[in-house]
Amino acid sequence: MFDLQPSDVLSYSAGSTQTGPEGFRRVQPDRIGMLGTAEDRWPELAEAFDGRTTLFINAYPATLGRFTAGISVDTYLSPRVLTRALKLGKAAGHPVILVAQPLFLVDALMRHLEAGHPLPETLMLQVGGYVFPPTLERMLGELLRPHVERLFLVHYFGAAEVDAGVLMARERNADGELIYHPRPDVDVAVDGGRLLLSLRAPDGSLIMHRFATGDLATPCGDGWVIHNPRRLHPDVQRAMDGWSRSDWRRRTGYVRRDGERIWIQLRQGESPRSAAELEHFEFARRFGFSWLEKPYWR
Repeated sequence: MFDLQPSDVLSYSAGSTQTGPEGFRRVQPDRIGMLGTAEDRWPELAEAFDGRTTLFINAYPATLGRFTAGISVDTYLSPRVLTRALKLGKAAGHPVILVAQPLFLVDALMRHLEAGHPLPETLMLQVGGYVFPPTLERMLGELLRPHVERLFLVHYFGAAEVDAGVLMARERNADGELIYHPRPDVDVAVDGGRLLLSLRAPDGSLIMHRFATGDLATPCGDGWVIHNPRRLHPDVQRAMDGWSRSDWRRRTGYVRRDGERIWIQLRQGESPRSAAELEHFEFARRFGFSWLEKPYWR
């Protein structure tokens, strides 16, 4: 039924609506190309890395494939391992690509800097899995720029059943929404507002045809803006759009919407300053919590 073969490497989504055993993709060796495709679209990335051996740190809760153009470290979402890998990049002089989901990434980097650890001179953050709130992105940039010479942030959109990082973004529109562009081997179609993705092999043949991601897409210039109110409720989005740098320093980004009320989880060691805020472990006791889980923004 599944036509599985020895040596197949399978990847399930970190948080898919497809939760059955068949909701996987086969990881294709050497197909990930996340740096190369970004460099093709934004040449300044290629200039920054300048042919140097890259240290690729995976802090994402799913298999992304082989990174054959450099050195790879898996963190298994351990902040301690992540810190050691970042210190290695600094000590050995390697530019670093760090791949993670947004909320875990920010918390881990905050803890890294609070402990006085250095960052590599060239750091590219590749993020995906769910929306990266623009207010959080600004806070993170302000936090990191004094500690690095070159900082880049690339947003990726993928589907486990298609491939990782099939769409990529670096710019936002006037409303703060990311503008995504497809990889060269990916075709985007929209049917009734629904986002459909097709993936092609090197010979042009179709590997996946018009897969419905469950998201909505609208054109924006030569790219696409992607929406999914079932994953990010407008009330939650409006709330986070109003968070300051200080708010994000204190809050993890995990919330729980209950009618008109939104409960907010604080980072470890922070105390509530409003009726909506809950101490870190009190939030976990009421609603559950794991960095492995995507935030409940519905």
